[in-house]
Amino acid sequence: MNNLIKKIQNNIDIDKIFSLVLNNLYRNGPVSVTDMEILTYLSLYRPEEFKAHKNSILNYMAIFYKETERKTLKEVVFGQYKRYIIDTYHKSYTPIQADIVKGINSNKCFSFSAPTSTGKSHVFMNLIQDCKNDIVVIVPSRALINEYYLRLSSAILSKEVNILTFIDKINTNFATKNIFIVTPERCRELFRQKELFKIDLFLFDEAQLSNEDSKRGLYFDSIVRRCYKAFPDSKFVFAHPFVKNPESQIEKNHFNGETSYSIQYTQKNVGQMFLCKDENWNFYHFGIDTAVMGARKQPADFDPISKTIKNGGSVLFYVSKAKIYKGGILTDFSRYIDLCPEIKGSKIDFYIEQLSHYTGGETSPSKSHYSLLLALLKRGIVIHHGSLPLQTRIIIEEFTKEGLCRMCFATSTLEQGINMPFDVVFLDRMESSKPLSVKNLIGRAGRSSIDSKFDYGYVIVNSPSRMGNFRSIMLQDEILDSVSSLEKSDKHDEDFNEFKEAIINDTYSDEYNLSEKDLEKLTSSQIEKIINEILDSLFNGNNLITLSDINEDNSFKILLYGRFETLYSIYLGRDLERGESNVLNTAIKIILWKIHEKTFKNICWYRYAYASKSHEREILKKNGMSTDNIEAAFFTEYSDIPNKNHPVYSLFPIGTKAKDVSYDLIMYDTYDYIDKLIGFKLSDIYYAALLKFYKKNGDERANKLAKYIKYGTDNDRHIWMLRYGLSFEDIEILDEHIERIGSDQITFKSSIINVPDIQKESIQRFLN
Repeated sequence: MNNLIKKIQNNIDIDKIFSLVLNNLYRNGPVSVTDMEILTYLSLYRPEEFKAHKNSILNYMAIFYKETERKTLKEVVFGQYKRYIIDTYHKSYTPIQADIVKGINSNKCFSFSAPTSTGKSHVFMNLIQDCKNDIVVIVPSRALINEYYLRLSSAILSKEVNILTFIDKINTNFATKNIFIVTPERCRELFRQKELFKIDLFLFDEAQLSNEDSKRGLYFDSIVRRCYKAFPDSKFVFAHPFVKNPESQIEKNHFNGETSYSIQYTQKNVGQMFLCKDENWNFYHFGIDTAVMGARKQPADFDPISKTIKNGGSVLFYVSKAKIYKGGILTDFSRYIDLCPEIKGSKIDFYIEQLSHYTGGETSPSKSHYSLLLALLKRGIVIHHGSLPLQTRIIIEEFTKEGLCRMCFATSTLEQGINMPFDVVFLDRMESSKPLSVKNLIGRAGRSSIDSKFDYGYVIVNSPSRMGNFRSIMLQDEILDSVSSLEKSDKHDEDFNEFKEAIINDTYSDEYNLSEKDLEKLTSSQIEKIINEILDSLFNGNNLITLSDINEDNSFKILLYGRFETLYSIYLGRDLERGESNVLNTAIKIILWKIHEKTFKNICWYRYAYASKSHEREILKKNGMSTDNIEAAFFTEYSDIPNKNHPVYSLFPIGTKAKDVSYDLIMYDTYDYIDKLIGFKLSDIYYAALLKFYKKNGDERANKLAKYIKYGTDNDRHIWMLRYGLSFEDIEILDEHIERIGSDQITFKSSIINVPDIQKESIQRFLN
């Protein structure tokens, strides 16, 4: 049969089409994109006929978590299959979920791939709960850490289980088991304490990270190797989406083939319909298999985006970061933004208040710290990208799961496994160089519900000219490398190759997160002289000088920044170019703010005041003078360094008016500095140099400054609180209610009962 889209729309051969797809489903299961497309069209355009076949369809798809009737012999067979799974696994699993459990139980290493709607998270939650000893869950992003943490905290209420987002031995008086949820970078802490833990399971979720041609991909492989070497009796599970060769993890990491197994699952739980739109926002259907669905696009008589919004659904717009930053989303998608009036109620107010408290942003355009991010959120419109502060991202993802999100404008960061399904996915851009990322985003179209219905979603590309490219991405196989970056001879920069050499030769320091070569650079007599000068500058006796002391003497401040830059230059082995120097000086300024315990909100306010010349404009306003022509200050945007070719430029182009400076851009840029440059690079270098200096010379100032750089405080009690998972905001509220804290336990004063539950979330597991 052919031209099925047109035939279904025009009510032609419907019985034959139902017969075709039902036979395919019964024989093969829901493995075909085309079968699922046909079912979606039948559900949309022929609802009455679909209703008559619904039970057969849901049974043949083996979605056993949906309640269905079984009237025919074929349907009864699937009912018996469901009963067998329940009797065997004591859970209402689908066949795929049951097979995943079987694969894990039967092998020391099990690697698999499956579409995003398979329900693997449900299996993992049960698997983690069933383990008797410690578990390590390794995920690619800190946002995904939070998702696991929330789900496990809700599922496991026992006080005997530590659920931690870092590797540490704490609460030893009560905890008999630890569940660690970490990124590969945080997992390194495991090896310093490996004698303290008995690991039953290593679970690598979104394991395609290993294919990244970067330090992260290299580091991922190194963590797998080191875990296997340190804990050879543990189970290893690797989960991927849409990967053709999940066996690559077994091959590249040299697991024992006799006790390892891999499989690709292609079964789907939701249907999808594919459309494109023209420049006039007319929509057209098109199919993936042109021989079956038809080679030409077919007009759709409705707008799936507005239909979804009006019916209370949600839409994901996959856009570029530049379109978010420059406000293109407001113009390009105004027709849909206008469909979203402000949401009233305590729920929305709660999330806005949380975000405003953390970011310092305001929702009113008349306020100087006006944040488009917060203003759109009041209308149920979410912005999501890689420079979104982690705490902001967590709040927004919880907001979405609450069902408050109508629209989401996101970049590719959303594809890193965050469980945020949508009814519609609109691809404003399509990167052929990242097909796995595109497939991950496409996989978010369609919510898998427990309701007794056929679930489906819409995927829309923004031009008919992209249909061919889209089909190619959907049909191509995603192949991971079967040879690790650790064993390749690819040419990279010197920094990458040094890192790789240290990993291979086991000369990488877990304590300092640097190679032995790097540590040697940081212990030279030249470095010691610079550290002495930094300590003499920053301390009065054994106490830090104030920010006012630093800022009131500009020549002193320039000299101090210069010393931090010199230390970094010695480590680098060369002088910095001007563009690099600008970035580093901005980072040093932020480090000094953090050392003096300024919050993220405070730092954003300081940087916004500078860029927008708010003080200068206030003075002019008081004197009755116009501020309209005041231009924004030169503002160094975050960039990764070292990079000799980094140009000198401002985040706000020449001619930008001071009053038009975007608070959101300041916020995103500040987070990039803190997270990507300071957190993942500079803090390791400065911390190692200072701690090495302290261990050699016994200068307590160096130890104090090292703690400030690593933890943001030198207060040992507060450091313990951080180790128990409290944030600085938590500490500010809870410190006075904590009696004692140490590795064995945390005890509370009776006053803790008076603290509101929402302020005790971080310590609930430790309350008796």
